[in-house]
Amino acid sequence: MLWICPYFHTPSFHPSHRGKSWQLTIKEPRRKIARRLDKSPSLKRKLSEMASEAYGDAILSAARETGFDENIFPQELPWTLLQAFDDNFMPE
Repeated sequence: MLWICPYFHTPSFHPSHRGKSWQLTIKEPRRKIARRLDKSPSLKRKLSEMASEAYGDAILSAARETGFDENIFPQELPWTLLQAFDDNFMPE
């Protein structure tokens, strides 16, 4: 879910692409991460670091899949962790 964020900042990404599938693509990993945190509460201390590392990987993945230069994407996670895990939050 956090790892998908770079796609929202590409010139070709348009709000019309934000259908039900898009929403579920975000919601499913939120649930998986929440379950993992429930099973291993000690991971919560490392969540910010892990999200930052994963976002860096996601930038490379987004660049590869879109053909855009990796520098076109925000270099830091553009949302807070609270937003990223809020079921009612959908990136703009």
